[in-house]
Amino acid sequence: MPTLKKVPWLSIALLLATYSTLGWLLSAYHNPWFVWLIIVVGILLLAAALSSPREKFKDSPGLFKSNTKAFFFVVVAAFLSVILLSRLHIFVHALVVISAATLFRLDAQAARLSNKQIFWILVIVSLAGLGLGLAAQTAIYFNF
Repeated sequence: MPTLKKVPWLSIALLLATYSTLGWLLSAYHNPWFVWLIIVVGILLLAAALSSPREKFKDSPGLFKSNTKAFFFVVVAAFLSVILLSRLHIFVHALVVISAATLFRLDAQAARLSNKQIFWILVIVSLAGLGLGLAAQTAIYFNF
């Protein structure tokens, strides 16, 4: 029972609402199945990235240690900036999802949940929210 008291319920509710909105939006556009698959893989990757220990990222090679790496980084950043500006509506939804998941990660870390607990809560709540948005949009669309 003490574990339930320290779970950040407000962050979970915000994460659920965010993914429900995303599921509603994806369902409204009648996207093919592979788009849903990409979203599910993205959910798993985001949960894995947010629940992994920070020490793993400290040993990664620096981007600016050589001129070649810095050049490629700048070219890729410029390319992604153009895509970001041309598809701003997609980027905004992705940013809201990442922000809600990061907020949950910070609250869960403050509540001293383990990385495994954080991962599974992120995955379950995210997939449940996506499914809830899909079901709600489908139910409203077919009833009216």
